[in-house]
Amino acid sequence: MRSNMPSGRAFASFLLVLSIIFIIPAPASSSQAEDALRNEKRLFSIEVREADITDVLRALAQQSGLNIILGEGVSGKVSVSFKDIPFRDALEIIIKANGLTYTIQNNVFWVGKKVDFSDEMAIETVKLNYADPAIAVPQLKGILSADGVAYSDARTNSVILRDLPKNIIRARTLLKSVDAPAAQVLIEARIVEASSTFSKQLGIQWGGAYNSGSDSVTGGQSLSTSTGGRSFAVNLPVASPTSGIGIIIGSLSSKLTLDLELTAAESKGDLKIVSRPRIATINNKAAKIHSGTTYRVKSSETTSTDTTTTSSSGLEEISTGIDLTVTPQISDDGFVLLNISTEKSEADFSRTVDGIPGVTEKSASTYVLVRDGDTVVIGGLYRSVESGTDSSVPYLSEIPVIGPILFKSKSKELQNEELLVFITPSILKHEKTEASIGNAAR
Repeated sequence: MRSNMPSGRAFASFLLVLSIIFIIPAPASSSQAEDALRNEKRLFSIEVREADITDVLRALAQQSGLNIILGEGVSGKVSVSFKDIPFRDALEIIIKANGLTYTIQNNVFWVGKKVDFSDEMAIETVKLNYADPAIAVPQLKGILSADGVAYSDARTNSVILRDLPKNIIRARTLLKSVDAPAAQVLIEARIVEASSTFSKQLGIQWGGAYNSGSDSVTGGQSLSTSTGGRSFAVNLPVASPTSGIGIIIGSLSSKLTLDLELTAAESKGDLKIVSRPRIATINNKAAKIHSGTTYRVKSSETTSTDTTTTSSSGLEEISTGIDLTVTPQISDDGFVLLNISTEKSEADFSRTVDGIPGVTEKSASTYVLVRDGDTVVIGGLYRSVESGTDSSVPYLSEIPVIGPILFKSKSKELQNEELLVFITPSILKHEKTEASIGNAAR
C-alpha cells in the first residue's frame, strides 16, 4: 500500500508545479481577472495528497490574480491528480468534490457552503479614499444582518460587503459618510533668540507662568474660551523663574504684526531668528519640530591590561537644541486646543568628562486654547551670554610698552538672552471635506 506524503511537503510540491507550469501575469483590473479565469485555455498538471483545501484554494486564487475569502465551512483535506486540464475545470472539481460552491465578483473569489450563496445575497466592494477600512468595518455591526459579513482589504483600502441588497445600500451610505478627509492644522513656529526685554517691547499678553523648579503656577484671571475675549489669563508682569525651566505662555492676535515686528527687530540687531519651520498635521495627531546643533567633539579612551596600556581616540556627537511637539485639537467654535511639549538642551563645556561636555536639559508641557490664526508665545527659556569688546585710541595704542597699557582696554559683559517660541495654528479648509459632510447629512 502506498503511503501518503506529509501534507506540508505535498503542498510545497504543489506550489512548485503550479509556479512552473501555470504562470500568468496578474490581471490589471477585476473584469480582466474574471475574464482571464473564464477564458483560460491553457492546460496544466497538478498532484497533491492530503493537502489542506484552504492552502490549495489560496494558491489557485493567487495564481489567477484574485482576492480570496473563505467561508467558515471551508475546511478539510484534498487529494487530487490532474494532467493537462483547464484551470477552471480543476477549480470546480476541487470545490464541488468537497460540497462547496464559489462565485467571483469584483475581483473577489468567494468560496463557501452552498447555503451561504442564496439568490438574495449580494456582494459589493466599497473603495475608501481616506478612512481606514479596518476601523470602518466595526461600525457596520448594527447595519448588516446576522448572515451579513464585512471584510477589510488593506491592500486596496476597501471594504468588501456580502449581505442583502437593502443592507448593502445602508452600509455603503455609512461608509461614504465616514470616508471624509480628516481636518488638518498648519503649525507655524518661529524660534527667536532675543534680549530679555524684547518680549515687553513686542507687547505680548502673558497669560501665566509655570516653573518646574519650584512646582509653582501663577496666573491672573481664569481662562476664558469665549470668542469675544482672550483665551489666556493676563498677568503682567510675569516673574522670572528662579530655577529649572520656566515656561511662560502668552498670546498675540495678529500674525502679520508679528512678522513685521520680528523682521524690524532682526534688522536692528535686537534678535536673531533661529528657524521658521512650518508643518501640517492631522487633527489630534502630533507634529514634531526640531531646531538644534550637533557638536562633534574629540574623545579619548584608555584601556589597560596587565602588561600594556592602550589609548584610542574618536569623535562623539552631542545633539543640542529645542524640540517641540504640538498636538492640535480643533473645536467647532474656531478655537484650537494645543498640547505643547518643549524640551531644550545645551552643551555645557564647563563640565567635561574625557573631553565630552555635559548636556543641560530642560523640559515642560502645557495645554493652551487659542483662536484659529492667533499666536501662542512660549518664553522663559533664558541663557547667559558673555560678550567682550576691545577699544583703543588710534596710533597712540600702538606705542611700544606704554601704548597697550594706557590706550587699550578690554571689557566683558554678561547678557541674558531669552529664547522665544511663537506657535501659530491655522485650520486648513477642505472644500472636499465640507462637501462630504454635507452629502452625508442629506
